Amino acid sequence: MFKTSAQSSLTLRRNIIRTVGLTLAFLVLFSLSEAIILLKDHVYQPKAGDISLYLIISLLAAVSARFLLTRCLLAVTFIVQISEAIYYQFYGQFYGPSEVWLAFVETKDIASGITDSLGSLGVYFAIMVVAVVFALVFTRRLAPQWNKWLAIPCLLAIVVMFVGQFYKAVNGQMYKFNPDLRHSLLRNGLSAMSFSAIRLIPEAMSGENQSLTHYEPYNVTPVEGTHAGKYSIILAIGESLNPHHVSALGYERDTTPELKALMQQYHGTGRLIVSNAVSTRVAIPMLVNNLREPDNYGAYKSKATNIFANAKKQGYQTAFISAQGLEGLSNWIGIHNIDLWEDTQIRPAPEVGADVVLTPSVDKATLDWNKPFLMVLNSRAPHIPYERNIPQGFAKFSTPRLSDDVAQKKNEYDDAVRLYDKELASAIRTAMAKSKLPVLVFITSDHGERVGDGGLFGHSIVEMPIAQVPFIYFSNDPTYSMSAIDPQVPLNHYQVATLINKMLGYSVSNPNQKDDSYFITGGDIRGLSERVTYHLNALPEAER
Repeated sequence: MFKTSAQSSLTLRRNIIRTVGLTLAFLVLFSLSEAIILLKDHVYQPKAGDISLYLIISLLAAVSARFLLTRCLLAVTFIVQISEAIYYQFYGQFYGPSEVWLAFVETKDIASGITDSLGSLGVYFAIMVVAVVFALVFTRRLAPQWNKWLAIPCLLAIVVMFVGQFYKAVNGQMYKFNPDLRHSLLRNGLSAMSFSAIRLIPEAMSGENQSLTHYEPYNVTPVEGTHAGKYSIILAIGESLNPHHVSALGYERDTTPELKALMQQYHGTGRLIVSNAVSTRVAIPMLVNNLREPDNYGAYKSKATNIFANAKKQGYQTAFISAQGLEGLSNWIGIHNIDLWEDTQIRPAPEVGADVVLTPSVDKATLDWNKPFLMVLNSRAPHIPYERNIPQGFAKFSTPRLSDDVAQKKNEYDDAVRLYDKELASAIRTAMAKSKLPVLVFITSDHGERVGDGGLFGHSIVEMPIAQVPFIYFSNDPTYSMSAIDPQVPLNHYQVATLINKMLGYSVSNPNQKDDSYFITGGDIRGLSERVTYHLNALPEAER
């Protein structure tokens, strides 16, 4: 009996030591990313309750560590937490539900951008690998052997915590699941994952939208005395163009000499304007559909203001030529009214310098150049990682390589803009040379780009600087100069699309607009992502 009692005491002591040891190990792994972010950002102040959650999870996981389900859930928890830290390091903020959904449709772009910044992100990936391997491999060897009546309830508690988080998303409002600097990395990550998994991804796959807002239909009326059909129109949509890095608009570096030459040759107009969104997958559909409201699903469906639909009504040929992949967007853009659609799903682009496909595509386009056409040219070059968009021997600003990573990446961005300029101007000149009619050229970008501000790069953050984009207009017929076609240069994407519709012979008015307010939205094409409202009369003078 004494021997049995001593054995039980030894087993209890061993289980306690292993439980405490594993709990501390889990806490250390959880705390590494939190500590780095806390040191980087004094505004990040997670609540005490969120931090204590790490202790609770660590203890429950340590007690029930012998179960495979516990170890798998623990590994997932580490991945969710550390992925938030990686996103924060890369973009300067935490990801939300819309960004999770966006990751499923722009996986390659996001992965390319992150791998391009492994120098600054490597520590987080190292922590993630160590944490996941420890949870899945070593934890099993170190697991205490508590009685199942103690271990199973701990496992069930962990499961309930996970399931409960996802259950809250069933009827929850999205703003409650958006990132908050008062919440920990883990809580922000789980909130984003749960709402996206329960609501955004299933609704996107089924085509449903549970939060439709009712809007009055836009009024679309024919323009009296229109010249539509007497000219062709090119709408060039750049990628990630920061207007402050465009020399045609005054940037000191000669990043866009070709576009500047075209502006000078044809007495063009240029300025800074505001995009509808900070994600390609929202900005392009909103632009070509002439939308002001990001959640105006009815306008998407009706296509009443879609520039391709209205061009077809006027007998225009239509083309959409892209240097990037736009899978999943063709219906939103209006493919049923597009005669020629080319993106990298149809015509693969090279791994480096994707924009080189634009001129050959225009040259081979199956259009009758004697008749009017509406053509969208969508570029790729300035998208992160910039270096991979610069062909060998093309670099000017980014060679020789600098030791300062931020300065080097800025230089690579400027070289990527140079490639965009060269290839877009070539495609435009090709189309203008082939066309037997005058050509009106509208140039803008899907969204802007943060280029080294605070050491950060990229887009997808819903804020005004990232929504700022360039606008350039010119025509090879002086009859259609900017002052001749409209007394007011457009100030945002909505006004650009409204002007294009006007030149297609249709006047667009919006009964839902009661003042001069407009929106900038995030990555959800149904308008469920974050948005900010701005007023034209509140913009700085240079932006009005």
